[in-house]
Amino acid sequence: MRLRSSSAAYLRHAGDLADNPGQQAAYDSQGHCVVLAGPGSGKTKTLILKLARMLAEDVRVPQGVACITYSQECARELKRRLEPLGLGEAQNLFVGTVHGFCLRHILMPYAHLADIGLPRRLAVATNRQADVAFKVVAERLFGLNQPHKRDDMGRYRRVHLDREAPDWEADPDLARISEGYEATLRRQGLIDYDDMVVCAHRLVSAHDWVLPAIAARWPILAVDEYQDLGVPLHRIVTRLAFEGGVRLFAVGDADQSVYGFAGSDGDLLLELAERHDIQRVRLELNYRCAGRIIEASEYALGETRGYRPYDEERLAVIRFVERPGGLADQAAYVIDTLIPEALAAKDERKLGDIAILYRNAAVGNAFADALMAAGIDFVRVDTGAPYRKVELTSWIEDCAGWCSGGWRRGRPQLDGLLTRWVRFRTSLSSEREANKAKNLVTAFLMRNRRDDGPAAPFVAAIRRDLVDPLAREEPSLHDQMEQVHRMGAAVTAGGKLEGLDLVGLGGRDGSPSHINLLTLHSSKGCEYDVVMMVGMDQGVIPWNNESGAELRESRRLFYVGLTRARDAVHLIYSGWIDGRYGPRTFGRSSFVEELETRLLAAGQE
Repeated sequence: MRLRSSSAAYLRHAGDLADNPGQQAAYDSQGHCVVLAGPGSGKTKTLILKLARMLAEDVRVPQGVACITYSQECARELKRRLEPLGLGEAQNLFVGTVHGFCLRHILMPYAHLADIGLPRRLAVATNRQADVAFKVVAERLFGLNQPHKRDDMGRYRRVHLDREAPDWEADPDLARISEGYEATLRRQGLIDYDDMVVCAHRLVSAHDWVLPAIAARWPILAVDEYQDLGVPLHRIVTRLAFEGGVRLFAVGDADQSVYGFAGSDGDLLLELAERHDIQRVRLELNYRCAGRIIEASEYALGETRGYRPYDEERLAVIRFVERPGGLADQAAYVIDTLIPEALAAKDERKLGDIAILYRNAAVGNAFADALMAAGIDFVRVDTGAPYRKVELTSWIEDCAGWCSGGWRRGRPQLDGLLTRWVRFRTSLSSEREANKAKNLVTAFLMRNRRDDGPAAPFVAAIRRDLVDPLAREEPSLHDQMEQVHRMGAAVTAGGKLEGLDLVGLGGRDGSPSHINLLTLHSSKGCEYDVVMMVGMDQGVIPWNNESGAELRESRRLFYVGLTRARDAVHLIYSGWIDGRYGPRTFGRSSFVEELETRLLAAGQE
């Protein structure tokens, strides 16, 4: 078989999988395959090489492979890992979020051909538009003091998918709000974020003709972080795979299912893996964590998984630290003691090899303020961040990275930036128009190359010349423009990122010179030499009064944090938290208490 040269680069790396039977089995799979991959098990490398092989051997342009994942950060990392194989922006490879795939490759091409109640030209509501619509409907139905939240409605819509089924009225109030809210958006010609998946499910489940249309364009569907994707996507995937003839390659870990509040369910992955018509592969070798961290993580999870360290000789540090002065005391200890120790412990270790993880943005605020006061650069990923990562803000960041020296290194690749730009523009109808759009971007990037300088003028220029005109032509990007506005405000005078330079903007997703500040949820899929889990107090993790499924999910979240570390984990607590009426003394996290007890007992055996 003759392989396309742009795709054959994967063969130089394929031999790396031979020593791992699980990775090799996944790589060699021919039909539907589910890979159950523990932390640090090399699942991303396996997925990347499998994508490259399927593109080279199993499809031909215009057919392609679609790879969907939960978050923009995960999609961006996959694209980075594909670039060395020449596939960062291959024309017949889609790598993006679930919502992006549903919008661009299910709803936009096919929704107007089916009667599912959507406007012909899809425009996505901004967060503010969605908030206003919800508030108006909820208050009209239940008065000014109505008790319902938009998040509750969103979760209800994602779980109760069949409007004709009896369970649609399981909560009559939320059902009525949902119907009124959707009608309000439709009158404005809008859909919201949840509509992208819910309506795609409605289209795929009710219209058989859609299945061969999608299969003709995307005969192979890969799903990363399957445990995070929820009921609507699970039903879309199973319908396409088992009734539509699409080949499925799914990767995930039910132990890292931590988005139950958003409707995800790790049991769906296990249910999928139990099917008789799917090859099930388990990855058990952990390349990331030292053995003691693996041992601690299984104690934290409360279940034995049998994961083994790749390097059995590596030593690890697990330290339990009480700082009784609260978050300010914890932050001072991290800055004055732990960060210098971590940097000194290993030659060439940088700030980017260290992460501070926490349960919520309120804890993150205390550490962001302290790091800023100490003059330590950091990247923050949580709801307290100046703007949210979406495709457009990530593209602007990567353009900044290219202009501030990336053009010399070839990372990010110019071709990738141009291809991503063209994919934003659904209105382009010819190759000539696409080339014209690419030339416009190339000219902008070439005249904005510089080694230093502030980020604010660059953001203003790229918005004026490229992004704002794009948004006027593409209503489907209106919700993303909300984050672009926030980016612009953040880098200007008085903003949270005032004074940020172009190099810093290009490294906003993490760079060697920035310490990483993330929620435990945002840390999923990341890895660092040293992890500092802060605010580990009862009443925060777990929350007070958690039980059942909620408590199990908090335990999994704690497990996720531990398994981000290669060499060292520091668990830092105060024994009390701030309450509405003053300090509340609940002690340190029960997870921390249990973990230290079990590690001490194991050390005495």
